[in-house]
Amino acid sequence: MPLDPDRLSSHAFPPRPVAYAARDAILYALSCGAGVDGDLRFVHEAGLHVLPSFGQTLCFDDAWIAECGIALSRVVHGGLDLRLHRPFAPAAELRLRSRIAGLTDKGAGRGGLILQQSDVLDGKAVIFTSYSSLFVIGGGGFGGSRGMQAETIRVPEMPPDATARIETRPDAPLLFRLLGDRNPLHVLPAAARAAGFDRPIMHGANTFGLVCHDLLTRFCAGEPGRLRRFAARFSGPLFPGEALTVAYWQAAGGLRFAARAAGRDGPVLDGGLAELGAP
Repeated sequence: MPLDPDRLSSHAFPPRPVAYAARDAILYALSCGAGVDGDLRFVHEAGLHVLPSFGQTLCFDDAWIAECGIALSRVVHGGLDLRLHRPFAPAAELRLRSRIAGLTDKGAGRGGLILQQSDVLDGKAVIFTSYSSLFVIGGGGFGGSRGMQAETIRVPEMPPDATARIETRPDAPLLFRLLGDRNPLHVLPAAARAAGFDRPIMHGANTFGLVCHDLLTRFCAGEPGRLRRFAARFSGPLFPGEALTVAYWQAAGGLRFAARAAGRDGPVLDGGLAELGAP
């Protein structure tokens, strides 16, 4: 069924408070592979650093999807583009405002993309912005794209400057769902099969966070304030317990990256971009 562009464009997202404690930031970091190398900066409350991509968990809300007449089973995460204006404190009480920023029509019988913009504010200051792309199966053919479109980012067609192998936990979705995303396809085999997968898959935002942690540790000495923008497109599933192989290319102002499932060489993330600031 095609998306209803008028219903989506007019949907109101009331501003709402969002609060988190150190425990939430630590749970997120553990889900993203922090701490296993002995570096405790992201997983211990003493001098706690917060992974920049943690901000996406504050933005998570899927209740509006059903309110706009879309079945959650038809929705998969298409990508994320995060703008990081200031590092997160170890704990805070903040405010969230969201809107539908744009719709992309892939054509009748094909998919439709919803671009949701979410801003996290401390007082009147925006400290974090998320552009989240949601792919709706069969949602195309609604009459043409409108509004803001997600930026197309490409990685170089040459050997990477560096590679990394990231191991994942077999129980990663069981941990990550405690941060808010309870979509059953990440946990229940029957729900995964109904969505076209032979078994549950990792949350796309979890895979995204795994690479964020690796990149921050590998290229930024673990300093969250150096990461100014972090973006990627979700190009395929990663199954819990699979290893992730990441290719990095040096670029002006930062890095490009792409990631694949190590055992079967399947695409997982593409069009990766990290903009870095000075230490």
